[in-house]
Amino acid sequence: MTFLQYILRASPAEAAVEAPECAENDDEVYPVHAFDDPGRLEVIVTSWTLRFNDVLDEDKIHKSLAKLMEIGDWRKAGGRLRQKGKGQLEIYAPRTFTAERPALTFTSQTYNMAIEDHPLAARLPKASEKPHLYPAPRKFREFAVPPGAPTTLEDYLAGDVPMISLRITSFHNGTLVGLAWPHTLMDVMGQQALLRAWSLVLAGRMSEVPPMLGAKEDAFSGAVDTSKEVAEEYVLKPQIMKTWSLVKVLINFIWDLFWYETVETRTIFLPKQAVANLRLQAKKELAVEEELPGKPLISEGDVLTAWTMRAVASALPQPRSITAVHAMNARLRLRSLVDAPGLYVQNMVVAAFTFVEHSIAIGPLGPIALLNRRQLEEQATEAQVLANLRELQKQPPGRADPISMICGDPDALLMPYTNWSRADLIHAVDFSAAVIEEGESGFSRINPPGTMVCHHAAAMKQSPMERNFILVLGKDHGGNQWITASLLPPAWAKIKDEMKNM
Repeated sequence: MTFLQYILRASPAEAAVEAPECAENDDEVYPVHAFDDPGRLEVIVTSWTLRFNDVLDEDKIHKSLAKLMEIGDWRKAGGRLRQKGKGQLEIYAPRTFTAERPALTFTSQTYNMAIEDHPLAARLPKASEKPHLYPAPRKFREFAVPPGAPTTLEDYLAGDVPMISLRITSFHNGTLVGLAWPHTLMDVMGQQALLRAWSLVLAGRMSEVPPMLGAKEDAFSGAVDTSKEVAEEYVLKPQIMKTWSLVKVLINFIWDLFWYETVETRTIFLPKQAVANLRLQAKKELAVEEELPGKPLISEGDVLTAWTMRAVASALPQPRSITAVHAMNARLRLRSLVDAPGLYVQNMVVAAFTFVEHSIAIGPLGPIALLNRRQLEEQATEAQVLANLRELQKQPPGRADPISMICGDPDALLMPYTNWSRADLIHAVDFSAAVIEEGESGFSRINPPGTMVCHHAAAMKQSPMERNFILVLGKDHGGNQWITASLLPPAWAKIKDEMKNM
């Protein structure tokens, strides 16, 4: 979590890194915006694996992604990271991609067998009739990136390395598509934009590819200046932690690292009916509340937040309140961004908080879910998102990271939540134009040809601060939910017990 580096006043490497000799003088230079590069000690490199139950043409998949990066400012995604001055990052994109300076790094591997016959691939997450736990995404890294792939910012700065890598693994009855990139490039809605634009190019519909917006101008930071909303005070301003509170958070975190067991990361599969039952249970526990027509009292996201939070709170060795730190995508809240004539690929996330007392966090799901819903709704208005941004702009230069501004009780246990459901990534991709052969057919198939059945993601370099973390990946074509979590063993024991009864 970046806020720990903020407490310690950590900053990127002081010395400027000269552009490698292979860089060309006529490269197009793109800025790395404030929220893309918030003064981190190191950039997170994300790896992402998409599973398809069809045999795909790897050449078409590769060439269509490379072709996308030749369209307008989509070229930015084919650039190289450079460091200028004290920690300032820029992106240098070749004006013409060549074999020597390609738009992306591409590798592939083919196995002459079904995916179920491969010793590692057979353990990959797959939908089933019952809830199931699968190994951590890192266990399957060989399908996401090739050996020696960049894991840190320094790896990208050391040479003329494209930001995006693509790795395709082919089987007789399926295909795995692996992507990796530095988080400075995009957030989850940027991932959605990439998938949709990539699918259009693959289908031969290049003229329909929306332009990449904000490639050179930071529309996110500029949203405050262009907004016509009446300025409000940030509702959580009195609860923003100051220096000594942040130091206390750091001390508590180090204490937890010293005394508590190493976290375990796993992927959770919850069938559609299991999630529906959880939500029904939560709603019954709120029988006194009235649900307004067209506006659900609590969402599935609220219920999943409550379910995972209760498992963690119930496993704590001593009572402790919980602060959920939610990644809220501001591009879905600000009219100037929602109505834009194109796609923003940059990072546009602010933090939102839910404060839950221990006595509530270990109780029924309904009250936890409702508390989460009401607190998030208060912070999710356009005026409040803008107020949040104004407070972030007051942070020291280079530290505009939303997670550097923490609110609440310094003694509370912090639980970071990221929910990708709004991005609906499963439905964002359509590689039907690359299908060579359907790998699954008949009544067991629930997805159209060329669409993925599931996916998972992980940072290339695991941090000791990755604990009590929940990533809701979203629904598949069958309406089933997928979640990746990094939790302590006692919390996993609670989750296993509950999954047995679903």
